[in-house]
Amino acid sequence: MEPKKNLPSLNLGSLSPTRNQLVDILRESIIFGTLPPGTQIKQEEICRQFSCSPGPVREALRELESEGLLFHYPNRGVFVAEVSNHEIAEVLIPMRLLLEKFALCNSSLKFTPAAVGSLNEQITAMRVGAETGNSKMAEEADAKFHLITMQIGGSEHTLQLWNSILSRIRLKFARMGPMDDTSHKAAEHQKLLDALLANDPDNISQLLEEHIVASVIDKVRTTSL
Repeated sequence: MEPKKNLPSLNLGSLSPTRNQLVDILRESIIFGTLPPGTQIKQEEICRQFSCSPGPVREALRELESEGLLFHYPNRGVFVAEVSNHEIAEVLIPMRLLLEKFALCNSSLKFTPAAVGSLNEQITAMRVGAETGNSKMAEEADAKFHLITMQIGGSEHTLQLWNSILSRIRLKFARMGPMDDTSHKAAEHQKLLDALLANDPDNISQLLEEHIVASVIDKVRTTSL
């Protein structure tokens, strides 16, 4: 990647976010292309745009570096990262599958009524997104569903690794554009939720492979960006 772009205006008015809000805003701006790969991220510009002090900005940039969304080049600065098709197909997706299997097939899963309710909300959002042609809504609900399950089943280290991998995958998929068909998402996740609640490791493992690998890997390998 050849860093060369500058930070565009994010048009957030007079918003002065906290450190966590800043991380969320910048992450979504990177993933959905407001800050495309190669954009230089300058601390002073962010401070000025958000009317905030350098401390929260430095912390936010460090977290996004740890997620692989930003890279620091000595004597050059911080830039939005690019992720290759090869890295996604051969490294990141297999690692995501490994981590989810480890967390969800080998731990004592404790689903409270509130957690089950949240998971059902995401399945509903996937269904509505598919029916209305809102692929972004469906894909965001997909990501939230898996985040909830990993928060339940994953250890602190497993969840940290998974979060960093998922941010890179979301970045790549957002650049590739929406999946051609989101109509299957709600049904797939309902099956996965049923398997999780039944604590059926073999079925969980099979469903994760079908969802994480089979449904996306061919598109990644055949897409040229």
